Amino acid sequence: MSAMSLASGVSVAPSTPDKETWDRTIARVINGIVSIKATTTRPFDTESAGDYTATGFVISKKHGLILSNRHVVSPAPITSVAVFVNYEEVPIKPVYRDPTHDFGIFRYDPSKLKHINVEEIELRPELARVGEDIKVVGNDSGEKLSILGSTLARLDRQAPSYGTDSYNDFNTFYMQAASGTSGGSSGSPVLNINGQAVALNAGGSNSSQSSFYLPLHRVVRAVEKIKRGEAVSRGTLQTEFLHHSYDELRRLGLTELVEEECRARNPSATGLLCAEVAVPPGVTRVRGLEPGDILFTCNGKHITDFIGLWSIIDDSVGGDIVIEVFRAGKEGRAGATGMLQVVCTVQDLHTITPSRFFEIGGAVIHDLSYQMGRNHNVQLGTGVFCAASGFLLWSSWSRDFLITAVDGKPTKTLDQFIEVIKGIPDYKRVPFMTRSMGRNEDQMMMVDIDRHFFLAALFERDDKAGHWVRQELGSPLPEEVPSVSEITNEDAIGAEEEDEEDPEEAALEKLKGSLVNVICRLPYSIYGHTSASNYSGVGIIVSLSPVPLILFDRSSVPTEMLDIRLTVSNKNIPGQVVYLGAFTLVTFDSKLLPKGISVPEWDTKPLKVRDEVKVIGLTSDQLLAQKETSISSIGVSFNTWQCNPPRHRLINIENINLSESSGFWGGAIARKQPKTASNEEKRVLKVAAYYMTISSQNKNGDDSFWTQGLDIQRYVLPVVARINEELATGPVEPPCRDLGIEFSDMSLATVSTMGLSQKRFDAYVKAAKRIRGAPRPLIVESHIRSLPVSPENEEMYPKIADIVLEIDGKPIHRVSQLTELNLELKESVEMVVLRGGEELTLTVPTAPAHPSTGTHVVQFFGAIVHATHAAVLEQVDSKDPSPLIPIKTPSVYVGGVSYGSPALDNIRPTHWILEVDGVSTSSIDDLIDVVKSKKWKTGKYIRVKQVNRKGITSVASIRVDERFWPVLGWKRQSFGSRQWTQERISGTEFVEGII
Repeated sequence: MSAMSLASGVSVAPSTPDKETWDRTIARVINGIVSIKATTTRPFDTESAGDYTATGFVISKKHGLILSNRHVVSPAPITSVAVFVNYEEVPIKPVYRDPTHDFGIFRYDPSKLKHINVEEIELRPELARVGEDIKVVGNDSGEKLSILGSTLARLDRQAPSYGTDSYNDFNTFYMQAASGTSGGSSGSPVLNINGQAVALNAGGSNSSQSSFYLPLHRVVRAVEKIKRGEAVSRGTLQTEFLHHSYDELRRLGLTELVEEECRARNPSATGLLCAEVAVPPGVTRVRGLEPGDILFTCNGKHITDFIGLWSIIDDSVGGDIVIEVFRAGKEGRAGATGMLQVVCTVQDLHTITPSRFFEIGGAVIHDLSYQMGRNHNVQLGTGVFCAASGFLLWSSWSRDFLITAVDGKPTKTLDQFIEVIKGIPDYKRVPFMTRSMGRNEDQMMMVDIDRHFFLAALFERDDKAGHWVRQELGSPLPEEVPSVSEITNEDAIGAEEEDEEDPEEAALEKLKGSLVNVICRLPYSIYGHTSASNYSGVGIIVSLSPVPLILFDRSSVPTEMLDIRLTVSNKNIPGQVVYLGAFTLVTFDSKLLPKGISVPEWDTKPLKVRDEVKVIGLTSDQLLAQKETSISSIGVSFNTWQCNPPRHRLINIENINLSESSGFWGGAIARKQPKTASNEEKRVLKVAAYYMTISSQNKNGDDSFWTQGLDIQRYVLPVVARINEELATGPVEPPCRDLGIEFSDMSLATVSTMGLSQKRFDAYVKAAKRIRGAPRPLIVESHIRSLPVSPENEEMYPKIADIVLEIDGKPIHRVSQLTELNLELKESVEMVVLRGGEELTLTVPTAPAHPSTGTHVVQFFGAIVHATHAAVLEQVDSKDPSPLIPIKTPSVYVGGVSYGSPALDNIRPTHWILEVDGVSTSSIDDLIDVVKSKKWKTGKYIRVKQVNRKGITSVASIRVDERFWPVLGWKRQSFGSRQWTQERISGTEFVEGII
């Protein structure tokens, strides 16, 4: 079969008389056809979160009922509106979605419509016949009111298959025609020339013009029950039936005599139903039928199609039915005829179709549905289904697996899962037993419980009210304090054995104890870093007392709002960020360290080009890796490139490059010991540089990574000394001043042609010889913030391509000399530059550097917003910035947008929010004040004015949804605490209980 797609005509032109009739019919019925705009607020079962458009049509003006597809009404929580042909919009609520068949029903309030006379479209399934001219009227490919025509070609097609992880209909016939419908036409009525709906458009083939329509017989039954206010009973035998023609049945063992009896009894029938697939037996499985059984009667009534069988099953929920089957080779009451009677108990299909889910750590968990169990042949009740793992499993994209046990306790049902979670403290790391769909064996993964960055809540669907009831989990148990491990005799034995090791091996093992693996998880996309990315690496312990500190690169630990898991000598301990700059410093509880961990000895002799070194690192499995190589260059092409979205990048920091790549992503660079070194000297590897990972983006916008060295003596140890002096009570990003300039380098050969004097030429050559490097004068590459000058005195400020010769009277030959300027204590510096062949002396003011992160983040109806960070301002026109861009205020910057939220496709990431409903928002606190003062009602549209980095403004409207997307805020408690406090800013009225 060709590939199929849900939500899926080229028209066949009718004759002129027919066209006139079709014109009149369509002019009438379009007043009953609506465009449906919906948002799935959470992943659930077979559905993903996000926006979509589809079609529906009015089937009862009195009751305000609209018919569409099941995959439009969705089993997942959605927010939706219907737009009529006159562009009048009305809210709609799901009141029924069939567990199996692809239809569902919305309800709207008829009194809300003021400007249109609605046309009710009659459901006439019995009028569908082969050769019938039909038209599909809907929103094909999202277009408003597309009309596609065709002719019904088949009425007994098997239900199409859309893939194992998608919704699939079964136990019904489908109709087929060559109308070629596509996305957006889901839920369109299939109309005859009288304007009556004979079928419901459901899907289509991706490789042909075939479209598939659902018959309306079971729809009519459901609609009548809903009109009467009754529950729509649906039964199941947990068995899939297929219709086989008589020639196929003969191959399955059907005798010629039995076939003759069937044909004589119903000459129009072309075959019978046959049991094909059943969910594996279990406590919920209905027993009796076997694959290959051919159905003849049900409760004494002869069955030839799905309609006849389910008219009995749906009205027999909870009771027994008697099915007469033909089972080849089996003896029944009449002897070896193959005829048997099977008594089956009809199960309520709604009980194995989940209508609630539990959300924790951004993950969505619910009972395994019959849909997914059938798709993957998995027994129901064997584990809870993960529709999205979110932050809980440290991956935003993984889904569709079972969780069978948590912390050693079984979680076969959602109730069991919730009870286990309630007993686990926040931050605790526990084992989860998981199983991929369709696999037989479990796998274990360690999971960090999160109750601090996400709310934990149980949602249960209420079809009468048309919404989901939200109950939240009570306060988590206090965080467990890990116990301090005691030294054992094995530790002592290990220490004695180390004395007998080779001196060089002993040095490596000692240094290995100073190396630390880290894995970070970022709950939301903030400050240019995405939550879907992997943040891991290797660091070095640089202090144990008075403040324990580990050095990491910012590719591994990019910002503050994250959870950090450190692995030191095969032991996991939590960490917290205490410093962010060109690198990150992380502290931890030194009591949790294993014995024998120490700070490396530092090499005070600067590295030079061609020095032989050892690069020592760790694999993810804590195995030591090393590489012998040499220094190839120092301070050449030292900057990273601007990224989109803007994120912190390494600039104006001297790099140390190696001749050969090491193959690992972090560690230490130590000078290689000479062969003449004594055994005592060989026992110590002195660390000269940190081997760090750098991340950036290439010209195509793809992430790129490489490794280089960072001089620990020059860049790291002064910061470590300050933090130890302050006892880590200062800010993570201490206030500092800089020149607001990004420097780059240029070959001396090029600079010499631009008017450089011989004296300065010789000075560059002499300075480069000290490190055996190539002379590379600094040039002004760009301005990283708006110029603090007016157009009149612009000439007295450094320009792009100026060659920097001196700063405050000191010749500048290397980028590392910038650390010696003490800019924090100066209002300005005197800079000598070479411009146009002349040396100019400029007075360059210093200014406070903008932070790269922050301590206050807010979720605004799904938009993750925070104050502007430095990387964004670098990409704003520094010479003539737009006055609309909020450069001089903290502002409200959009770091990311969550799928399924009102902000999706409306509020833009990397934009600033300037106004909300006409109220200016120049800071996060302003935004919170607007939310608290306005107190918008759910369903109301609010206006958001936003601007991008080029100064282009736009206005978007978003629909308030306090039930699923309340406004939340997170603040770091203090500079000395790793924990963030969560604030519920709105939406408390939708919490209908505590579990």
